[in-house]
Amino acid sequence: MKIKIPFKSCFEDALLSGSKTWTSRTRKYGEVGDIFEAFGATFIIERVFRENLGFIASYHYREEGCDSRQEFINVWRKIHWRKGFDPRQEVWVHHFTKVEG
Repeated sequence: MKIKIPFKSCFEDALLSGSKTWTSRTRKYGEVGDIFEAFGATFIIERVFRENLGFIASYHYREEGCDSRQEFINVWRKIHWRKGFDPRQEVWVHHFTKVEG
């Protein structure tokens, strides 16, 4: 199924280069096998699961397209300015790959 997942423009290069392969969201956007487009490229969801923000920040910030744990936390806080960053918060992780060709 084709779905929509919005991305901030700051992630364009990471998505198009294939270095951003996760997106953590407060709600579930899709299922395994769903496809979405971002910045003119097509992506397919490989896994969808729940994880704590603290674990993602500490061990998977690169998959999220960030260069450090703190950068991930800062991006999360900017996007979710009302609630902020709570390392115990469980979120939906969408693991995806870029479809070539």
